[in-house]
Amino acid sequence: MPGIPERNIELNRVEHELQRAHLRSMPRCLGVVLSNRCNIGCIHCYQAKNGDSLLEPRRIGEDLRREFTSLYPYLTTLRLQGGELFAIPGFTEMLEDVAAVADRPIVSISTNATLIDEGWAERIVRTPFRNVTVSIDGARPETFARLRRGSRLEEVLANICRIQRWKEKLGSEFPYLDSFFVVMRSNFREIPEYVRMMREAGMVAVSLQTMEISPENSARLPTLDAMETIGGRAEVVELHRLVRETIERERPGIVIRTSGLTTLFEQHGLDAAFVGEGEHGLYPDAEGGKTARPELCPNPWTTLFVIENGDVHLCFLSEPVGNVYEEPLVSIWNSPRAVAKRSRMAAGRYKAAGCSTQWCGWREGGKAEVPSGERRAEALAAFETLAARASDLLQEGNDSGPELASARRMLQERRRRVSELEALFQELCRVNQETHDSGQAHIDALEGNVRQLQAEVAVLRQAREPEPGLWVKAWSRLVALMRS
Repeated sequence: MPGIPERNIELNRVEHELQRAHLRSMPRCLGVVLSNRCNIGCIHCYQAKNGDSLLEPRRIGEDLRREFTSLYPYLTTLRLQGGELFAIPGFTEMLEDVAAVADRPIVSISTNATLIDEGWAERIVRTPFRNVTVSIDGARPETFARLRRGSRLEEVLANICRIQRWKEKLGSEFPYLDSFFVVMRSNFREIPEYVRMMREAGMVAVSLQTMEISPENSARLPTLDAMETIGGRAEVVELHRLVRETIERERPGIVIRTSGLTTLFEQHGLDAAFVGEGEHGLYPDAEGGKTARPELCPNPWTTLFVIENGDVHLCFLSEPVGNVYEEPLVSIWNSPRAVAKRSRMAAGRYKAAGCSTQWCGWREGGKAEVPSGERRAEALAAFETLAARASDLLQEGNDSGPELASARRMLQERRRRVSELEALFQELCRVNQETHDSGQAHIDALEGNVRQLQAEVAVLRQAREPEPGLWVKAWSRLVALMRS
């Protein structure tokens, strides 16, 4: 008999196919950025370096862990990342939470792999993890060292080998190993060499994503955009050729995912169909690196992504739809902003849905076809059956601890007070504008009278024989004008 994860996955697939905006299924993938603390300094890192951590203070961290744990029975993927996870307090406790609830490999991590010693390599295989993604932004030691300051390519590759040896020693299929590569001006010519190196290291997949220029990395290195963003047509054409050749040569032997390349190529009038970004995009819960319906991005139907400041996204590339410090995850999953996002995406309005123009702009206007005829009838019948069972699956995810509940009440009160202040400020602005407009109208009228009086005085001065009483009239008008 199918268990909770299998039944949730099936309901989730049917809701995605039917383009339901309000979901009965729960997330299949939960992504959590524990903190932005890191032991190395990548020049292109888009994160802030302010030490934000979801699990601190400790009591609120315990409440959040309890809330995360309530979703574990439904998940196929728990995606944890930093900063650098192995340098972040609380990472070990998260792993213990998973082991206490889930009896299957669901943990997937992103790491720079600099801190994976023999003990961690063994634990990663024995736990077991499902996926380990290693960030490697260069195929040559000098390029790697320049971009990922404080790290050495040889050290990272050696730590990957540690995990591979433990997999072989224990006869374990897990974890699957893959790699992430940020495409920049100084490293894109190494892509063919990089993909080949990753395949030889036993990686099952690589991901190529264009660089993000954020307020954080541009503040740390103001010349980063000019130095590393690929924008000139000659460079884009060269990148296009290298990626095409690499995909044609390597994709049968290794999964190659991409993000941002389709938009970049299409901006320069280059064919991007070979990239297959719809089918081979960055979907954290795609099976075999592919998504079932590439014409409609599945992430908002499958994924909740929580970052270190508490913001919650339905995709790590899009705008947030809530904050975990303000309301529970299960409420955010079907919040008005989440429902609106799914509805707009189904209508092909990705920009209005808060999706990234850089990475997902190519989807704009692409409306997915809704099943019809026999297929629609089958999908609706499956939905009714699965939805009827959904109440058996659902668990209370709102049972937060007192510390987190108190923090949420404080934030709700702050939101209320901010709203009141905004209303008062808007009223003040309105009254101020009305006063300004009224005063300006009065000034305009006075200036008009002055100009008219000056014109009359000029006429009097030029007249040889002024009309009797004209000076008296002018003087009377001046007195009246001054009194006004």
